[in-house]
Amino acid sequence: RIRLFDPTAFTDIKLEFRNVEMATLTPYSATFAGRRITSGKLSLDLEYKIDKRQLAGENKVVMTRLTLGERVESATASNLPLDLAIAILEDSDGRIDLGLPVSGSLDDPQFSYGQIVWKAIVNVLTKIVTAPFRALGAMLGGGGNQQLDNIGFDVGRAVLLPPEREKLKTLADAMDKRPGLAVTVQAGYDSEADAAALRQLALRRAVAVQSGRSVAADEDPGPISLSQAASRQALEQLFVKRFGAETLAGVKQQLASPKSTAGAASRPVAAAASAPKPVAPAASAGLSDAMAAELYPLLLKRLLDAEVIDQPRLEALAADRAKSIGDELAARAVPTTRVRVEASKKSEVSGRAVPTVLGLAVAAAPPSAAAVPAKAASLPAVR
Repeated sequence: RIRLFDPTAFTDIKLEFRNVEMATLTPYSATFAGRRITSGKLSLDLEYKIDKRQLAGENKVVMTRLTLGERVESATASNLPLDLAIAILEDSDGRIDLGLPVSGSLDDPQFSYGQIVWKAIVNVLTKIVTAPFRALGAMLGGGGNQQLDNIGFDVGRAVLLPPEREKLKTLADAMDKRPGLAVTVQAGYDSEADAAALRQLALRRAVAVQSGRSVAADEDPGPISLSQAASRQALEQLFVKRFGAETLAGVKQQLASPKSTAGAASRPVAAAASAPKPVAPAASAGLSDAMAAELYPLLLKRLLDAEVIDQPRLEALAADRAKSIGDELAARAVPTTRVRVEASKKSEVSGRAVPTVLGLAVAAAPPSAAAVPAKAASLPAVR
């Protein structure tokens, strides 16, 4: 419907286009996107209304098997990662389905229908590439509120927690519906929190093994009970292995001295080696309760401080975290070729977890994107 003698006062039109060859639209894509179109089909359902020179329009755009070609120099092109946007938008049938509302005033001196449509497209693509996980979750009807862009691990651990497994399940389901996507994994480690946790774990394992327990390689032996005789004996034996029997005897003699209680815990271990007259390390059974209450926390602290967690160990922890994520995705049928592990990085504990950052990328190498010197093909004015 249209007011023939005054169409800007009232117009209400609908248009349909089916199976338009997108390669013929290269002049538009080159000008506004800086990329040629190699192939693809386009279908459009358009509905536009003009009321008193105000335009309101709805565009339903369906693109099938869209393939972009090389870059083209264009001063008006937006610098967006279009290959990633297409990989997020394109479903397993190669379809991209977009709804693009547009509006504007015909009295605007800069009004251009072509610019309005392209601005709507750029807005959609910008939202997608700046928050890809949120966009992916929203498009697939779930996961939009989940923080799929990071997986949290307990400090010192590389075992996936149940909530994080659920995140990866959501991600795997999304990747199944978006075959053009790959996920990048950049595992993190906290230099202080992870190192402290690893020192504690190493000492707990050492005490458990020294006590005669069998501990698996990936097993957490649990806390050290300073009230148990086996743990006390193991601490003394480990202390002797690291610092020597004379040092342990000196520590005990210092604690046995009436003047020792105020400052024994703060004295360096090395100073204990010069104690006047060592007593036998095996004499622990005769310790008073008060002396034992000071001795074993002190031995525990000294051994813990002596544990060294170097940079390679922290990086190995990050690698284990990345492997846990990759294994979980592989178990959910995500091909290993679509999981890319990047170099680990320093991170910080967020809440109670150390985050590993995930990202989205294009699964297959995009077409050659080398810039060509030719300028974008000229466009007819669209007013």
